[in-house]
Amino acid sequence: MIIGRFDELGRPFIECLLTIPRLRIETKMYFLVDTGTSSTCLNPRDAKELSVPFDQLGNISELYGVGGAAAYFRELAFLEFNDDGRTRFYGVRLLIARSTESNPVLPSLLGRDVVNQWYMHYDPTNGRLEFEVQSADYTLDDA
Repeated sequence: MIIGRFDELGRPFIECLLTIPRLRIETKMYFLVDTGTSSTCLNPRDAKELSVPFDQLGNISELYGVGGAAAYFRELAFLEFNDDGRTRFYGVRLLIARSTESNPVLPSLLGRDVVNQWYMHYDPTNGRLEFEVQSADYTLDDA
């Protein structure tokens, strides 16, 4: 079982090891579990903390969501989660958000590209956030 936690505001977070090979970044970090976003996203606050070299990023796209249009860079990344001593490994096309006036403090988001592989037990009243893997580890597609 993969265990998450709720922060002081009651938001669901999960820890993983994030690796962005091309940028030589490897770090443990928390992602906000977000079933409303299709892709995992590194937002500016965390990108700044990880010293993401924005001048080395390419492959920018404008994507649309609840807050309107936003610019994102795409990078191959890997997420590793502890599942009762077993490592669950997922390759994703990580979206790295370009900083704007409205997003500098937003947490990074774990999207449905990973969460859809799991059964989620979401019980904030009792402080339980648990995930059971329902399918084989996610593999990077050609999308």
